[in-house]
Amino acid sequence: MEDRRVQRTRQLLERALLELIEERNYESITIQQITDRANVGRATFYLHYRDKEQLLLATIQRLQEDLARQLEPLRPADFLQERPVLNEQIFRHVERYRHLYEVLLSERGAALARHRLMAYLTSQVEHFLLRPLLALVGEPAVPTSLLASYVSGTLYTAITWWLEHPGQNTPEEMGQLVRKLTLPAIFAVLGVAPEQLVSQGRQAEQESGN
Repeated sequence: MEDRRVQRTRQLLERALLELIEERNYESITIQQITDRANVGRATFYLHYRDKEQLLLATIQRLQEDLARQLEPLRPADFLQERPVLNEQIFRHVERYRHLYEVLLSERGAALARHRLMAYLTSQVEHFLLRPLLALVGEPAVPTSLLASYVSGTLYTAITWWLEHPGQNTPEEMGQLVRKLTLPAIFAVLGVAPEQLVSQGRQAEQESGN
């Protein structure tokens, strides 16, 4: 368990970095600017972080861990249902931390943040969607990594679009939109009909529950 003073200092430094990204390009931000904004000394900064990249990564890691806790109760089969629970949960998380996502994924933000989010989305797509699907139908006609990147890329694009158009759609509506954009391509690559795949998934789930 972290000391409260340590937590407080790290929160101040994270907040300072995010505020500065709103004002200027991440690449131009200095350690001195971060410590001045957080009202802590440089020595204190280096007690916690090696450089600003490590501070940024800690901020991203905290966001991903929170999302992981939100996704933990889900089952891989949930992605195939009429109501795309995985998508909804991701968009609800974006809604809850909208400002943080807006800052990290903005033009002024670091490419590192965008890369980390894409990598995380890809890993979740592989876990919740592709692995259970491939267990039912076998290897796809294209590399699994390419299919995962395609789906996560669509999800990432939808997230950034949603951030740029606040109030237009609910998390549930965005989840359905991503489902409509991705599932037809997935089914085409796998060479199966949606109804057949859903039926196989339900059968496998029933067998595993017995």
